[in-house]
Amino acid sequence: MNNYRDVENLIKSRRDTKNFLSRRISKKNISKILEMGIWSPNHRMTEPWMFVPIEKNSPTRKSIAKDIRKYVIDNSKNSNKKTTSQSATISKEDFEKCPYIIYVFSKKGRSKEETLENYASTSISVQNMSLYAWSLGIGVHWSTGKPCKIQGLCKKLEVDETCTTVGCLYLGYIKSKNNIITKPRSNINEKTIWK
Repeated sequence: MNNYRDVENLIKSRRDTKNFLSRRISKKNISKILEMGIWSPNHRMTEPWMFVPIEKNSPTRKSIAKDIRKYVIDNSKNSNKKTTSQSATISKEDFEKCPYIIYVFSKKGRSKEETLENYASTSISVQNMSLYAWSLGIGVHWSTGKPCKIQGLCKKLEVDETCTTVGCLYLGYIKSKNNIITKPRSNINEKTIWK
């Protein structure tokens, strides 16, 4: 592969962001991003991922946004009801205004080991999608928080309830890559045990 430096730059420059333009993402680009997700390695060829893309302003999006607001209010540890309500509204609006949402699920395996392998493979698929999206100027925010914790999510999205929610991806064209904070990484030698 002659483009190894391009791959290295893509990996190192990709950042998690919600700093999006309101510009619409075409279904063609979303389909291609999803396609890149299925090319992740998966032991035993289980292809354990399930993707649920949700367009802006769809009834499903609006319904989940309300559920997110309720989740924040019901689970807040803040005793200030006004602050909690404001936080809940911000979370709801962030979900509603995002140009595209993709929920990612991992199928349950036939054993604990296979279930863990499936989750790992599905996480890799998220990285594949994030890298490809970044190459198109589309940013991705991978949330495992509020949008993934609402009651009845699988049922609402018509996903088998034995699946595990790997994340909710917020996608949008990036306002400016210059405004995205680059956080330093540890030296590889601090995370490696050479033998």
